[in-house]
Amino acid sequence: MAKPRIHHYAINAPADILAEVVRFYSDVLGLEPGFRPDFGFPGYWLYNDEEPILHLLEDNNRQPGTTAYLDHIALRCEDLAATRSQLDKLGVEYGEMAIAETGQTQLFISDPAGTTVELNFAELA
Repeated sequence: MAKPRIHHYAINAPADILAEVVRFYSDVLGLEPGFRPDFGFPGYWLYNDEEPILHLLEDNNRQPGTTAYLDHIALRCEDLAATRSQLDKLGVEYGEMAIAETGQTQLFISDPAGTTVELNFAELA
């Protein structure tokens, strides 16, 4: 299995905060909103040229006073079959989603600290 590379990171926040986040990253780093598959919930993908590096997920049900909005870390990976095999061997539970619009398969795991880690493979399951 090849060593992973950062794919994107995601922020999960209410709509009004996401609007500020879009403006901030557009103004400060020049990231621009672009194509985002229909996941059935609102959000944005912010791009650096052709790479969607910041995913914004709308969640208007956050608890008052919540200030941390990091949702997950995503890694670009290779060899879906070998990764599934390794996760199964180690007894690591995972979720899986095939995204036809982007031609990729995603596996979702949680690390011991509870951080969601999204593993992205440029192949459809």
